[in-house]
Amino acid sequence: MKSISFLCLLFSISTIYAQSSADAVKHLGAGIVIGGVGGYAANKISKGQRGWTWAGAVGSSLVAGLAKEAFYDKPKGATWETRDVVFTTLGGVLSGMALDILTSNSRRRSGNGRKCGCLVAKLDFNQELDLPIFVENGTGDITSELQAVYMLK
Repeated sequence: MKSISFLCLLFSISTIYAQSSADAVKHLGAGIVIGGVGGYAANKISKGQRGWTWAGAVGSSLVAGLAKEAFYDKPKGATWETRDVVFTTLGGVLSGMALDILTSNSRRRSGNGRKCGCLVAKLDFNQELDLPIFVENGTGDITSELQAVYMLK
């Protein structure tokens, strides 16, 4: 519920304060990419500590937004745009949320006390895969094909 309300707040802010929607989307996208890289690097360096992952994601996008305004826009004679820094930082917050979900190894997701690990599947490539054999004269409906394979096992 918190993430849904945060996204609603984010989109309402972006429509109110953006110079143009294309500019806000560019800054948000850049913040997501930069925050994703910074947060993932911080996650790996800190061996999965949640606070450092957030600090890496939000901090790297904040620094990138500030550096762009100070060292790229200002020498060209453009005015300081705090909105650009805010949207770049919000992109870092979004990437921090995504990294928190994808890399967390906590007990809160599994609910029964076991650690569930990352959402990415781990395959053992030395193990032979047991692929289903599909029915030759089926109806063409994937659901009925899968049900038939399950019943034939």
